[in-house]
Amino acid sequence: MLTFCALLTTLSWAPSHAADTEGSHDNPIVSRFAGSTIIGYQSMDYGQLILPLGSYSSDAKGLLAKSETAEGHITRIAYAAPAGKTALEVYRNFQAVLEQAGFQTRFACEKDACGGFDFAGAVANPAIDAMRGDRNGMIYGLNASNGNVHALTTHLSRPQGPVDVVLLVSQSENQPTGVLLQICEGTAMASGEVSVDAKAMSQGLARTGHIALYGIHFGSDSAHLEADSKETLAQMAKLLANQPSLKVYIVGHTDNSGSLEHNLFLSEQRAEAVVKALTTGYGIDAARLAAKGLASYAPVASNHSDAGRAQNRRVELVEQ
Repeated sequence: MLTFCALLTTLSWAPSHAADTEGSHDNPIVSRFAGSTIIGYQSMDYGQLILPLGSYSSDAKGLLAKSETAEGHITRIAYAAPAGKTALEVYRNFQAVLEQAGFQTRFACEKDACGGFDFAGAVANPAIDAMRGDRNGMIYGLNASNGNVHALTTHLSRPQGPVDVVLLVSQSENQPTGVLLQICEGTAMASGEVSVDAKAMSQGLARTGHIALYGIHFGSDSAHLEADSKETLAQMAKLLANQPSLKVYIVGHTDNSGSLEHNLFLSEQRAEAVVKALTTGYGIDAARLAAKGLASYAPVASNHSDAGRAQNRRVELVEQ
């Protein structure tokens, strides 16, 4: 994803960068405007970015009128464009290249239509705080004290995962053009890094009355339990053995892909599959378990992103 950033400052800035910020480099998906220098950089394996889908709104208490989040591999890059290059020229170049590459525009605005200086500040501040490099250069270069900002949020679907790009280009009068590029490459979060044992399940139930178990896996559009679910099933059985009076609901959840009717049936079948595994495989009394499917009625994240849908596809243990 691409995103533009500016901070509330009117100080002037004269670039003195002959080389990119140490350890920085262009993202292979979206490169730099020719002749630009990297003045700020961050790369992280898994994180979250805000996708602007609306202009700055004073009614939203100084926030964007509409936005979504994307999760995955995050790259943030702040550039100083070459002297003499206007914000409009830089923006149009990015816009054309992204369109030619098959990116679909989700939101675009220019100058007053964005909310100008306020829009830039609302989007930029968190990004500048996250990046390493020339902080003053980023603040002054990405600030559009005259409201000369251009923004673009685009999306590309591809077999190896989606890409979201938000671009903001800014230029104060008599200042170099600043560019903030943020890219989110949608990837599945590494699994198996956090295990939920019987103790953690017990603590979760005591604290909130329910706990999501992401170690229960099913075949695609199926209620067939995958072999790697055994560890979590064993911990569920241990919990129930340690607390003989505990009764629980096994609740299946899906994302919102497909019809609600189908997902209600599928989530119910998945919950019943877990109950069956606990009773036949681990000797848990069926009277202590009740299966229920809720489809997409109780999401824990937005269904607008792959990462959010993955969070919503879950089995929960709920105390009766």
